[in-house]
Amino acid sequence: MTRPPNEERAPAHTRMCVGCGLRADAGALLRLVVADDEVVFDLAGGSFGRGAHVHPSPECLAKAPRGLSRAFKREIKIDSSDLGRLLVAACDRRLAGLLLAARRTRVLAIGADEALGALRSGKADLAIVAVDAGSIASKIEVQQAVAEGRAIAWKTKADLGALLGEANVAICGVCHAGIASELRDLRAAADAGAATTREGSGCSSTVPEAR
Repeated sequence: MTRPPNEERAPAHTRMCVGCGLRADAGALLRLVVADDEVVFDLAGGSFGRGAHVHPSPECLAKAPRGLSRAFKREIKIDSSDLGRLLVAACDRRLAGLLLAARRTRVLAIGADEALGALRSGKADLAIVAVDAGSIASKIEVQQAVAEGRAIAWKTKADLGALLGEANVAICGVCHAGIASELRDLRAAADAGAATTREGSGCSSTVPEAR
C-alpha cells in the first residue's frame, strides 16, 4: 500500500545525528556502538547491533552525549571531551590500519624519493606528511598537493617509520583513490575530535611549513 506523502519514511540509507538531530546519508556520519558497556566508534563498519550516528563536527560531537542514552535506550555516561578523545584514538588506529593495508597491496610510496616521484607523476592520490617533516614540506610537489587538498599531516617521522618498518619517514604517497579518500575523511574526523577536547592545537591536519 502506498503511504500518503506526509507518512513517507526517510530513505533507509539515512541516519539521524544524535548531536544536531538532523538526518543525513549514513556515509557522512560516524557510527558508534556499545561494546562491553563502553561507547566505541565503529569506523570500519564491522560491529553488529544497535548503533548511533553523529556528524564528524565539533558542534555535533559536543552535543552527542545527551543523545546517546536515547539512541541506545540505556544510560550512557560520557562527556564531550571523552568522546572527542575516543574519536581521535579510533581515527589513529584506523589510519594506521589503512596505511599498513596500502603497503601490503603495494599502493604506498614510502620516503621522499618515491613519494615525491608518485606525486609528480600523478600516481599518488594523497600525501601523508609527518608533522616534523621539515624541508620536505616546502617541496613543490607537496605544496601543489596541499593546494589541491591532496595532503594531510599525521604523526612524526619516527612514528611513521616505526609503523611502516622503516627508518624515519617524512612523507609517503597513497596511490589508491579509495584509501586516500577514507584517510582524508578520517583526518578531518580526528581534527573534529581534537577540537571537541579543546586540546586540538597540535593535532591539525594542515601540512606544516618547512623549518
